[in-house]
Amino acid sequence: MPEGLAEPGSKHWRAMEMTLHVPWFLLTLEHVDLEGRDLATNYTLCIAWETDLADVIKTIGASHVRGLVAMMPAWASPTGQWSSRQITEVWLRTDDQGTSVTLTDCAGKQFDAGIRGAPPKAGCAGDLLLQLPSGNPRTRRKRSAATDKARRRAPPAR
Repeated sequence: MPEGLAEPGSKHWRAMEMTLHVPWFLLTLEHVDLEGRDLATNYTLCIAWETDLADVIKTIGASHVRGLVAMMPAWASPTGQWSSRQITEVWLRTDDQGTSVTLTDCAGKQFDAGIRGAPPKAGCAGDLLLQLPSGNPRTRRKRSAATDKARRRAPPAR
């Protein structure tokens, strides 16, 4: 923490220990400029529980979400180490055992976002809370900027 920003007597560390080995989430949101300055900034939330993730998406609205990454613990990862999965869909599903959150990664694979990490049950009802385009967001932005630039250079249609 830079000097002057910390409160007197507070302590800050640049490391943390993961004592609970369950999936957690990095949700990147667009900053809404309420003062009309047309500033494009993002901020990222670190969310520990899948139910909180669903609540945040419902509260903020999917249109403000720029990206979502699920951090997967070693037991739920093919590498045996913590790994990440880029998420393109978030579903809130209800079955005979209650409500659960199901995620779809950029490879199209669905999985339970909770501690079980099991695939969702077939045929259970669900609400789509979030749907993002697959692929690298940076590449999408570059492609979009290049397309906009080409449109500006193109002669008007007749």
